[in-house]
Amino acid sequence: MTKIAMVLGHDLLIPNEDTRVYREALALIKGGYEVTVFCWSRRLEKYDTKWEVERDGIKVVRIFEDLKGGFFSKVKSFRKALKKLEEKVAEYEPDIIHAHDLEVLDVAVNIKNKTGTKIIFDSHEDWPMMESVQNWFIGKYYERKQKKLIGKVDAMFTVSDELALRLGGGTVLYNSELLETVKESVLHDRFGLDGIVAGYIGGLRKPILEEILDAASKVNALSVLIVGGPPKGHSGYTDMISELEELALEKGANAKFTGPLPYSMMNECYAACDILMVGHYVDERMRGYALPKKLLDAMAYKVPVIVGPYEARQKIVERYECGLVTEDWADALTTLANDKELRKKMGENGYKAFKMNYSWELQEKKMLEVYDEMLKGEGQ
Repeated sequence: MTKIAMVLGHDLLIPNEDTRVYREALALIKGGYEVTVFCWSRRLEKYDTKWEVERDGIKVVRIFEDLKGGFFSKVKSFRKALKKLEEKVAEYEPDIIHAHDLEVLDVAVNIKNKTGTKIIFDSHEDWPMMESVQNWFIGKYYERKQKKLIGKVDAMFTVSDELALRLGGGTVLYNSELLETVKESVLHDRFGLDGIVAGYIGGLRKPILEEILDAASKVNALSVLIVGGPPKGHSGYTDMISELEELALEKGANAKFTGPLPYSMMNECYAACDILMVGHYVDERMRGYALPKKLLDAMAYKVPVIVGPYEARQKIVERYECGLVTEDWADALTTLANDKELRKKMGENGYKAFKMNYSWELQEKKMLEVYDEMLKGEGQ
């Protein structure tokens, strides 16, 4: 049986399951491959967390390394973590290494240099740009590193056409739901909200939520469902919610804050919404090629969307007429809230496009074709 080593810079299962990686691993197992995920379980307690587990046929092997202290101490710990990952993956002797994101691509390339193992680079985001948002110098370092390492890979996956273009090619695997899952009936009570419900799902970034609440307050008979907690690594959820609830009251917006909900409840959230506001989510410099999963989920559940004028999402929304592209939230909310037929038409358009182009069943097929071609070429 062909052995696949997936390599991750974070834990696959804790605190939340990485759904994209998990689905890819499941698809490979269904395709007849053996899959082991090697992950750096940073920020987890090594004596409270199992070093090895197995779920749904996916073996998970963890390494632990603390990231503490100043800059140079963290760099040293980062290198130690990658070295531990490299040793574990090399012991496994995989036929293909599937590296998720740039931070662990070194591991795959170092092993390939010694053994000739094939590499797939799965870029979930533009890592150099993500780092440059925090530090220009580090961003430039990763930009040079990415250009150098990409020359060593045998195939690439990524999340949008725009990011594939930036990387110089690759197969786009959209981070989407199974059509089978979407078709399941959903029971919900609309979270106790009346009238037209506009949803926002994601990290609670105060500036955008202030913008949304202000826009919602200007639309008659509109309720807002806000699902999520603070962005990763941030605290102060209770204080933030109190402030936002006070702001909603002050502006006269009927808003419901659910807090973070389990992934298994997301279908209830989409089913409760008549409109979905797709947030900015990332720094402005990264929005052009970022394709939020919430957009594809809304299409799957026949919910018309409102998105900002950023290339990857704008292209899909305008091509399939499944929502509105604008920076004026209030105007778009008013248009959709007042036109039931338009909402229905846009929702149906989105669903048809999802079924024909974006469902996870289609992404699985593309991924397995790349794997099969790679192994076929190896056998010739």
